[in-house]
Amino acid sequence: MRSAAGDEPGSGGTTALPIGEESSGRLTRSRARLLAGEKTEPKEAAQSVGDSRCKRRRVEGVSAGKNRAAEVGKRMLTAEEVALAARPLPPEEPPYPKSGDHADVVAWINAKDALYNKDNLGEEGSLFNILMLGRGKVRVKKSVASAASMESMDGRDMIADVARSVVNVSATEPDGKVLYTTGIIIEYDEIGKCAKILSSSSFMCTKEGKLRHPDQKVLVHLSKDTVVEARVLFFNGHYGISLLDISALFTLVPASLGSGPCYGQNVSVLDREVDHALVVSCGSILCLEYPTFERNHYVFTSYLSHLICTGGPVINNSGEVIGLVVKHIPQAAIVSTSIVRKCIQMWNQFGRIAHPIHHLKLTTVRMLDMVYRDELWSRHSIRSGFIVAEVCPNSIAEKIGIRRGDVIELIDLDHLSTVVELEEFLLSLAWGFLEEKLDSSSMIDIKIRVHDIHAKTSVCTILPMGFSDAAVRSYY
Repeated sequence: MRSAAGDEPGSGGTTALPIGEESSGRLTRSRARLLAGEKTEPKEAAQSVGDSRCKRRRVEGVSAGKNRAAEVGKRMLTAEEVALAARPLPPEEPPYPKSGDHADVVAWINAKDALYNKDNLGEEGSLFNILMLGRGKVRVKKSVASAASMESMDGRDMIADVARSVVNVSATEPDGKVLYTTGIIIEYDEIGKCAKILSSSSFMCTKEGKLRHPDQKVLVHLSKDTVVEARVLFFNGHYGISLLDISALFTLVPASLGSGPCYGQNVSVLDREVDHALVVSCGSILCLEYPTFERNHYVFTSYLSHLICTGGPVINNSGEVIGLVVKHIPQAAIVSTSIVRKCIQMWNQFGRIAHPIHHLKLTTVRMLDMVYRDELWSRHSIRSGFIVAEVCPNSIAEKIGIRRGDVIELIDLDHLSTVVELEEFLLSLAWGFLEEKLDSSSMIDIKIRVHDIHAKTSVCTILPMGFSDAAVRSYY
């Protein structure tokens, strides 16, 4: 099987990134001594950051340049940037529990909160306190009711039509254990009598993005009595998706892919039981975020089902597939079809799928409780942007001064206001990364504005961002 996950975990990762010049998105290979971890004083830091002058192209407010031959200049950090980077580091946090048990995770969260001196967080319920502790987000706990699509005969017909494209996918392990997931037919070639199936990657790869077993046999159950062997075109553990190819002697009906989910939208999720029985669950897209490092792009739905399964298509009231269920944490985590489509296009074009590496857990300002969102707007003139829920220790983001509780705005890109929009934009930069055939040491400089809510200061700086085609968690 061919994998889009890379050779080995970490093979496409990056460790040291350079700070760029005033252009907000140049591709560069230099590594600054400051960001590589060398000890420098603030004054020395202002003179230790390399830069280059090269031909650039503009991409929606971010300029990306070609490989340079040699470093020919230096960018001086402003006094504000030096002060930003010199802010105190957060306390060292305990590692995520290896067991993954709910009780252990709750204890881990409580231990993390206990590390922060509550006296320095302001009053309980204050804006700074809320941003630092990651609370105040709208958590909709809406009871699951019948979606509009199930309340009419036309809606039922629509679901029945989409169900023709929903299949079962199974993989047999060497010990004989069979793992099941759901899949959706997204393409059918009438001439070649072959079809492509979009599914989850969880049944074939580990959390680290490695293939479970090289000789794993994958089957697609087109009906209760019709089973065909599938060829794995690619799987990507980072986004949790896989693409399969099958041959079929009869006509199959592909589903229609929509643009992506919208918050508050009524949806239906379709799954298949092991015996191929259809399971339809109804709910809505929640105003809810559970960010993880490098995986801030999930959206969540309120549906409840007795079947905890991945790979099920999420459809809107028009019968379009707008997302794919890739995991449960515990709500169903959905990857937007806009991201899935870009991944498939990358694979078709380059045979690889690159994703951004920024070492940040992010939530959106728009997801804040309206009381705190109003305060951000009236007192800090912040209407949109991304709240830093956590920064990976020793990362470039931490070294340039980004801290938990900060609010980040992308300069000239203020139209990006949701986690899905941000991921789509970063994937467009990843496309250029692959198109330029750059190696893993190359970076793109993103011009950002960092708001320190506690100090009531704002600093413009550069966040160098790398890209990786290895589906590996850089930090859990």
